[in-house]
Amino acid sequence: MATSPILRDFQRAIINWFDGIAIPDAIDVPDDRVIDGVDYVYGVGDRQRKVMTEKVLKFNRKALRRMGKRKVERVDPRYKGGDDTMIIKVGKPGSDERKKALAEQYGAILASGEEVSPFGWDGE
Repeated sequence: MATSPILRDFQRAIINWFDGIAIPDAIDVPDDRVIDGVDYVYGVGDRQRKVMTEKVLKFNRKALRRMGKRKVERVDPRYKGGDDTMIIKVGKPGSDERKKALAEQYGAILASGEEVSPFGWDGE
């Protein structure tokens, strides 16, 4: 979907303007510590002194910039089970006859001294 340059600039500016969101937070203060100029809040059950502060949760700016964009990973077709890339197809993948045929082919490859594979996959 194409957006106008004005909207793109506005979205980019909003991402850069805001650092995070502040939420209220109560921090326990030990009895021996005194903070000047601060009003304390007391817990209902334990009578513990607390100070009300704000905790800032930072935004992940990289994630905000990538919002709406999906990263699509390509799946290797060999793992899906769709493509059988063996050059000389024998049986189904994982079957006993396939394992025997592969053992024979790898034996022949080792005897010839070449580094080739019984599977022909380009890899795109």
